[in-house]
Amino acid sequence: MDKHRFISFFFLGCMGILLITCVEKKDAITRDVNTLYLPDVNTLFENYERAERLKNYDAFAQKIVHANRDLHSSELYLEAASLHLLAGNKDSVVILIHKAIDNGMANPKILKKYEGIEKLQTVAMKRLVKRIDSISEKLNDIAHFSLEMNAMDSFWPYFDNAKKNHDSAKFYFKEYIFEGPREVRDYYAVRYYNLENMYGQMINASPKYYSYLKDHFNAESMEALKTTTTEWMEAFRKLYPTAVFPKVYVVPGMLNSGGTVTEMGLFIGGDMYGRSQTMPTEELSDWQRDAIMNVENLPGLILHELMHFQQNYRDEKHRDMVIHKLIEEGVCDFLVELSSGVPLKNEKLTYLQDPINLERITGELREDLFSEDLSKWMYNGGSIEDRPHDLGYTLGYLISKSYYKHMENKQTALYELLNTKDMLSILRNSDYAYLLEVKSGS
Repeated sequence: MDKHRFISFFFLGCMGILLITCVEKKDAITRDVNTLYLPDVNTLFENYERAERLKNYDAFAQKIVHANRDLHSSELYLEAASLHLLAGNKDSVVILIHKAIDNGMANPKILKKYEGIEKLQTVAMKRLVKRIDSISEKLNDIAHFSLEMNAMDSFWPYFDNAKKNHDSAKFYFKEYIFEGPREVRDYYAVRYYNLENMYGQMINASPKYYSYLKDHFNAESMEALKTTTTEWMEAFRKLYPTAVFPKVYVVPGMLNSGGTVTEMGLFIGGDMYGRSQTMPTEELSDWQRDAIMNVENLPGLILHELMHFQQNYRDEKHRDMVIHKLIEEGVCDFLVELSSGVPLKNEKLTYLQDPINLERITGELREDLFSEDLSKWMYNGGSIEDRPHDLGYTLGYLISKSYYKHMENKQTALYELLNTKDMLSILRNSDYAYLLEVKSGS
């Protein structure tokens, strides 16, 4: 055999081996996904109240870790860490926070959520502090901020396969969860919950809308928005020098949330930013038709979620009450306005600018301040008819803005708006302090 023929045969042989290897690798991935365990998050937490009642925290934490064995969601590791803290297993807390960091957790304030473990003097704890200090250094730099589109861009081949093959649709979504970028696994844990939900919304309920979104929402449409978002973040940094800037992950959501804050970073549901004149609406609910926004609204939403990432409230007494939730959300809307210089305008604010409406609504709020029933105030789009939905956001905005205006030291005011240990102090030092007054005759 001459030299040239030998090289040709050798080359073809290598190509054959490469092709076989690629097929084997593809088959291996398919086999792996088939055998990987994906927990149903709804089912996983259905006995949480029972575990809490029995104080069976240790066993429940182990159950979560076991369910997370293939998914490796940083959020689930942190949930298990919280349970171990309740059980007094501080060493286990440290181990699980390490595992969360290994899988993308990026909140430099995370230790403040696990009271007492900072006093540990173990080698693992010292290493954890170093890792968190490194995260803090990175996130203090505004250059760390980026709009990550990988989850959105890589979703469409899986969606197309699922749409063509309904019987195998859930498998293709499972492939996406395990083969997509790492952040998808955390989003699964905090929003998708299970494959049935994904199939129900994306394939069964709204396939035309998601097909439309594939061409409408892309990286090019995001580039100009990144400039605006960065400028607003820089303005906020001047107001609040200790600000941190996590990654922002754009993901295909479930048509139920524009933004979600996690310990990994900020998640933006790209599906909620598809409004245009050609948007198909026949599959959408009334709430979805109203709630879907233009992509130009994204900078404001990103900044709102960024403020949630800064928040570190220490008011445990009021944590689940209306007063806490109002201020928690209202602060974000106010700080978007303060950082961007763009005044807040929406139907809720217009509604409350009518003195008659304001008197009626604040009268009801006075009765509900210390209630844990949020149904009149938050997350009530499509379920409330005698007023605009989600009025609690705007009431919280008005309280926060008034507090900031009255405080002489603006830096202190900003710190308290994001870190207060007493939500009532915010209300008490605003124009709405009268809500705390005891009504005459009561």
